[in-house]
Amino acid sequence: MSLNRRRFLKTSAGTLGALAVTNLACEKKVSPRNIQPNILLIYADDLGYGDLSCYGGDIPTPNIDAIADSGIRFTSFYVTSPACTPSRYSLLTGCFPHRSRGGLNKVYMPGDEIHFDPCEVTLAEYLKALDYKTGIFGKWHMGKQKRQYWPDQHGFDTFTGFPGGCIDYYRHTYGPLGHDWVVDNEPQHEEGYATDLIGTHADQFIRQNAKKAEPFFTYIAFNAPHYGKSDPKDVPDNTCNLLTTTYQGQKVMNTLQAPEKYLQKFSHIKNKARQYYCAMVAAMDDQVGRLLDTLEELGIRENTMIWFISDNGGYSETYEGHADNGKFRGEKATCYEGGIRIPAMVSWPGRIQSNQVRDQVLCNIDLVPTLAAITGFETALNDKSIDGRNISDVLWYQAQPDRELIYRYSDRVAYRKGDWKLVNESDLFNIANDPTESTNLVATHPEKLQHMLSAQKKFVKSLTPYTCKEQKG
Repeated sequence: MSLNRRRFLKTSAGTLGALAVTNLACEKKVSPRNIQPNILLIYADDLGYGDLSCYGGDIPTPNIDAIADSGIRFTSFYVTSPACTPSRYSLLTGCFPHRSRGGLNKVYMPGDEIHFDPCEVTLAEYLKALDYKTGIFGKWHMGKQKRQYWPDQHGFDTFTGFPGGCIDYYRHTYGPLGHDWVVDNEPQHEEGYATDLIGTHADQFIRQNAKKAEPFFTYIAFNAPHYGKSDPKDVPDNTCNLLTTTYQGQKVMNTLQAPEKYLQKFSHIKNKARQYYCAMVAAMDDQVGRLLDTLEELGIRENTMIWFISDNGGYSETYEGHADNGKFRGEKATCYEGGIRIPAMVSWPGRIQSNQVRDQVLCNIDLVPTLAAITGFETALNDKSIDGRNISDVLWYQAQPDRELIYRYSDRVAYRKGDWKLVNESDLFNIANDPTESTNLVATHPEKLQHMLSAQKKFVKSLTPYTCKEQKG
C-alpha cells in the first residue's frame, strides 16, 4: 500500500469521521439514516482470526489493515456457522441457517440440490429496490445445479466467479469434475489466477457504476485463502497438495496455490502449507489495495462503506495447521471460538471515526438490518423473521447489545446467551472470563448447564423456515 494512501485514509477518516460523529451526536443522538453510500462487502474464505497483521498476525496485510485503521476493528465478531454455505446464507439474509427453505444449513457439494429458495430475499434484492447497482465477484456456494439458483436470480445484476464452492485457482475446475467459472452471468473460460480475476472484475464494476448517479453494492467473495480443488492429472505449477481424496469416484486434490512472486515473499517459512497460505493471503491483500486505490482515484472513498469479514475460522489444526486462529480453541467446522469468531472490520471515512476497536458481541446476521437502517429499507423487513440486530448504534455510540446466538455445522452446535456458551450440549464456558474455552464448567455449574440446555432447545424451536407469504407476499 502506498504511503500516500495510508496517510489519506488515516487523515480523512480521523478528521471527517470525527466531525461526522460529533455532529450526529450533538444534533440527533442517532446514527445515519436514509443515506445511500456505495457498499463494498469483502468476504474472505477460511481466514483465521490471528492471520492479519492488524490482529497481531505474522502475515503483512497493509491494505486490509488500512480498512481497520480508517474505521473499526471488531474483536468479538461471529458468524452463525463455521462453514462456507450457511455462513453466506446468514450474511445475505440476516437469518440463522435454521430458517433456510432450500437446505442451506449445510455445505453445498457438487451435485447437491440445496439452493437459495426463491421465497427468500437477499441483501442485494433489498438494495436493488433502492436503485443500487449490484454485483457479486467470486464465490456463491448457495446453489449451482439449476440456472435459477444463481445469484443473478437473487438480486445481483451481474455475477462473475463460480457458483460452486471450491475450484483450482488456475484451472477454475472442481478437480476433474468440470469447469466452474462464470463471467457476467454466463459460463466462460478465462485465463488467470482466481484471486486476481475477482479483483479485476470487481474493479471494473466499481469504475462502470461510479460514473452513474445510482449507488452500487459490490459483494467481493474471495475464495482465498480456502484450499482449491485440483485434478491430480493436471496440477499447475505453484501448487501445494494438502490431501488427495476421492469424490464421486474421482481422485481430487485439496491444494493451496499462489503465484511465484508471493511464494518468494514467504520463502523463509519452512512449513510449505503455511508458506502457500501466507502467499494466498498476501495476494488477496493486494487486490483489496487495488480496490482502495480505485475508490480514491474516482473520488468516492468517503461515500463508500467497506466491510471486511471472514466467513469462518481457518484450519489451524488439520491440514498441517496452515491457518492461525490466534489464541482461540478449535478451527473451521467446529463451534469453538476458533471456528466462529472471525476477523471483521468496517470503514466509512465520511461517517465512522478512525482507529477504533470494539469488543461488543456482533454477528454476520447483523449486516442486513444495520444496512436497512442506514440506507432506508427498514420497512421491507417488516413481518420478516430477521434474526440480526441493527448495530448502527454500536458503530457510532458503542452500545452493548444483549445477544442470544446459535451456531451449527452438521452435528456440532453451540449456543450463546450473554457471557455463557454451551458447546455440543456438553461443554459449558463463560466466554467473558475464559475466551479460550480452557475450563469446562459443567461439573461446577450443573444448574447453569440445565438452564442453557433448556434455553437452547426453546431458541432453536423458534427458528422456523420462512413461508413465501412472509418473504415475498
